[in-house]
Amino acid sequence: MQLKCSKCQRIITIVEEKIPRDKEKAMVKCPGCQQVLVFKIPQAMRNPVAQADKTIISQGPVKHKTILPRLCHASETIEYQLKTGKNIIGRDAGINIPNDRFISRKHCLIEVLEKNGEILCILTDDGSISESGEPSTNGTFHNNIRLTRYDKVYLNHDDKVRLGRTDFIFRNE
Repeated sequence: MQLKCSKCQRIITIVEEKIPRDKEKAMVKCPGCQQVLVFKIPQAMRNPVAQADKTIISQGPVKHKTILPRLCHASETIEYQLKTGKNIIGRDAGINIPNDRFISRKHCLIEVLEKNGEILCILTDDGSISESGEPSTNGTFHNNIRLTRYDKVYLNHDDKVRLGRTDFIFRNE
């Protein structure tokens, strides 16, 4: 299956084995510009659900121990827990990162959402949290790519996040 990125116009090839068969829609991140694309899975690729089969396989989702997502300093000495909702990160913010003068007072935002039992974390540096309305001066980097004011990036386990001159690793397991 192939998709065209709406941002950079890059053609993305998705291997059929990677497409979920039990959902109507799925997401993929463009390897070029990191834009998250949501696409509809064609009916022919989905598994049909037999209406006559009334066998109950599971009583519901299995509850696992919930581990809150966190930013870990690259040296692994400090962890900053992220709460559900908006987490403003900076030198003078909800999550206070001291000792780096290149981090803005309100540098960036990580929003933690829970959907269908899954925890989603979205990183932005769009200026909506600063008094000036401008993104951070020294930038927010996701896996060594600087975010623009229009980027919203889903964070995955072991992603690298750099604020100012401080490196972090995102953990959610």
